Amino acid sequence: MIVFAAPLLLSAATAATATEPVRAPMVGLEGPEADACPGIGRVNGLEPRRGDLLRVRSEASEIATVTDELKVSTLVWLCEADEGWQGIVYPKGEHQDLGDCRVSSALAAPEEYKGPCQFGWVQAKYIELVAG
Repeated sequence: MIVFAAPLLLSAATAATATEPVRAPMVGLEGPEADACPGIGRVNGLEPRRGDLLRVRSEASEIATVTDELKVSTLVWLCEADEGWQGIVYPKGEHQDLGDCRVSSALAAPEEYKGPCQFGWVQAKYIELVAG
């Protein structure tokens, strides 16, 4: 008697989560005379009454892994932009605020953001420019 085992199938999301690295936004792209992330934005354009949240993704793509979700009115630093996507840096937790993210001063050369705040990619159409 021959027994066939069913193949193990992983969803694309499961496979991506296990292996997909998070692409950190570049900071310092405006040069050594500008802040590392030159603007501050606010999550906007969603419907807060419905509980809509802005998905933060691991890279600038609709199919990238969701790494976090942000509420309407959340403030974020605006760093690298990529064709309709915005690389953001933002505080996470009750003991961290925008000033803790270390992107409000100039850098000698562009580099990937390394922390201490959270970072990721969101659709730019949901970010309203507040300062910058």
